[in-house]
Amino acid sequence: CLALMPHVEGLEEKYGTKLKISKIEASKNRRLCLNLKVLGLPTFLFYKNGKEMDRLSGGNLKIDDIEASVKKIVE
Repeated sequence: CLALMPHVEGLEEKYGTKLKISKIEASKNRRLCLNLKVLGLPTFLFYKNGKEMDRLSGGNLKIDDIEASVKKIVE
């Protein structure tokens, strides 16, 4: 999870104003995780106009998977 973050933050630079990345610390925000039905880490939730558009979860995620979801939403 932490190893992916520099690459994910790089996507924010790459897509400029089309993408905003927010991070939460799951252990300190358990209620939010329950409300969002986050059952495993890492989990990436993708929103557009307040609506969840995609969700990726699992320890075997790659930056290419995350960028593919970003592309679907911003383009």
